[in-house]
Amino acid sequence: MHTASLAALGALCAVPGVAAATQAQAGASAVEGPSFLPMVLALVVVLGVLGAAIWALRRAGLVARGGASSQLRLITQLALGPRERVVIVEAGERWWLLGIGANGVTRLGTLPKGEAVAPQMPASFGALLDKLRAGGH
Repeated sequence: MHTASLAALGALCAVPGVAAATQAQAGASAVEGPSFLPMVLALVVVLGVLGAAIWALRRAGLVARGGASSQLRLITQLALGPRERVVIVEAGERWWLLGIGANGVTRLGTLPKGEAVAPQMPASFGALLDKLRAGGH
């Protein structure tokens, strides 16, 4: 039964007028429908530009990363090796001296807020360490 249908369809397509009309309808129906390709490409471009902008702002330090707290801030840090460093972190009214290494974070001592000498200068870090060692914190 399918063979007879295919034969009848083939016979209709063999007629020049019917074949041309069938091809014209097939071409017209392909053009008439909406194309989602431009919309999808525009969405990909917009999302790409947005992602690049966020990355650039974070890289420049203009946008804080998630979880930033106004009561906790980094005062200064000193690299001791490729993966080890000593940092001073302000938490409330105290400064915490922390050692950071491959094994985790260790509290080395605490100070009242602002007790260290100008934390921007590298020499102040040594003075702060000496003061903490002498104080026994």
